[in-house]
Amino acid sequence: MSLVPFKELMAEAERGQYAVGYFESWNLESLQAVADAAEATHSPVILGFSGADLSNPMRMVKEHLSLYAAMGIAACRRLSVPACLLLNESPRLDWALEAINLGFGLVMFTDENLSFDEQLSRICQVVKKAHQVSAAVEGELTPLPGVYGGLSTNPPPLVGGGRGGADDLHLTDAIQARTFVERTGVDTLAVNVGQVHLHGRSKVSLNLSRLVELKEAIPVPLVLHGASSVHRADLKEAAKLGIRKINVGSVLKQSYFEAMRRACMKIGDDYNPYDVVGSGLENDVLAAGRMALQKVVEDLMRLFGSADKA
Repeated sequence: MSLVPFKELMAEAERGQYAVGYFESWNLESLQAVADAAEATHSPVILGFSGADLSNPMRMVKEHLSLYAAMGIAACRRLSVPACLLLNESPRLDWALEAINLGFGLVMFTDENLSFDEQLSRICQVVKKAHQVSAAVEGELTPLPGVYGGLSTNPPPLVGGGRGGADDLHLTDAIQARTFVERTGVDTLAVNVGQVHLHGRSKVSLNLSRLVELKEAIPVPLVLHGASSVHRADLKEAAKLGIRKINVGSVLKQSYFEAMRRACMKIGDDYNPYDVVGSGLENDVLAAGRMALQKVVEDLMRLFGSADKA
């Protein structure tokens, strides 16, 4: 099945009433773990990388998006299940536009430091370029509170007569969201129905009644970010109620890191460096992280209802 357009992936998810997971990768091992999980569970999948992380000017090592594009596209093409490649949450317009040129099927531009009108204008630029090559664009009104989104962030001005109010500080307003989609032309919208970025160390419940309201009002597929900090039962119910894409990040890096840490603790001072790094054998710490990550992704694919849908 290989690479498929994002809209096709979402159309199938809507017909089957399930959510497709975006499991964020950061290197070759994590990318392969997600791809292998999709094959093992016969699940459609969205592969991809963080535009915020890769383009961060504070990085100790600089990254070239073209290398990640080549790696991601190759991973998608070798799969027998439907797959799409995403550059997620890029705060740089040039990276979002370059991603389209490089073959990413889905891109997301977001910069919470911009005014609402500035953000809107740049998203429209991305949409125009993406649609010229049949790529898709994901949008969001406000970032989630917590990591990558301050708890005191003010919501943008209501552009469609939304209700707002203190209780709705971070929850997506249905009227405002519909107007945003109509003005930008985005193909999918990330909504907030109670999520908070908490690195998965505590869990929140979703406002499922708000989700139903959003599903009825918004004409494009809905996306849920911050899944690592949401109760499992709520994730399952959200997929049933209309969420068609679920983003997972923190819990993947945690499982990868913890598995490698346990593997490192077993290694004595007389270790063979060729054995413990890159051999793919029993003592390889990278393989330990990759296998642990794959198990987590397989479990989430079943939870989202996408297993055996490819």
